[in-house]
Amino acid sequence: MSDRQPLIGITGGLGPDWSKTGSAHRSYAAAVEDYGARTVPLGHGRHGRFDECDGLFVSGGWDVHPKYTRPLPGDEQLTLDEVIAKYRIRTERMRDEVEMRYIREALARGKPYLGVCRGFQILNIVVGGYLIGDILTWMPDALVHYAQDGVSASHEVTVERGSIVHRCYGVAKITTNSRHHQGLTPEFVSDKFIISAMAPDGIVEAVEMKDVPFVVGVQWHPERKADVYINSISGPLFAAFVDACAAYRRSR
Repeated sequence: MSDRQPLIGITGGLGPDWSKTGSAHRSYAAAVEDYGARTVPLGHGRHGRFDECDGLFVSGGWDVHPKYTRPLPGDEQLTLDEVIAKYRIRTERMRDEVEMRYIREALARGKPYLGVCRGFQILNIVVGGYLIGDILTWMPDALVHYAQDGVSASHEVTVERGSIVHRCYGVAKITTNSRHHQGLTPEFVSDKFIISAMAPDGIVEAVEMKDVPFVVGVQWHPERKADVYINSISGPLFAAFVDACAAYRRSR
């Protein structure tokens, strides 16, 4: 690969699946390499240097620790342990702080950003502070958004016309996979974002930062090849991200 191709840093978990050759990392890396990017894993125990990266790709994974979020209405008097128990939160030590530092630096430097699932959620935490700890606890009538027995849930999503997501998918409604139990409703989304996709139950499915070339978070997993119905139509999203990273590289 040429040094002129954009270099995208990809965050991940701590296990071997997230190493440079691990299956989890490769699922995200292949998605952007197919459109001309080079990739490097970022995070604890990884040797990639964020300074060298032209874009940041924050992957899915375990829940963000509630110590980094604002309390939801009614939870103000709960201890962190009580919040964890109420929303059945499972965290991954050390990942949160590293990713939040990368996100702050990416936003400060104008680097393109793509967040998937957890990467969508932690973006809003960094910018706005809020996250619903468990959708069904907060909204008992919500759709099932989590995977069962390893199989993704799926549902329709309405896409905001004129958004980056709409330009990439080209239609007003798509069927996405769904593998999360945490999420956002519009009142908890930072006013620095536009909401670019919504589920029928009122859960936010995508956001984009205003007045920047490419800062996008999607709640679904476009990289997941097993879910052909979303993976097969998500190429333009990855291509647009790589193009934005290439433009950033040329501007450096």
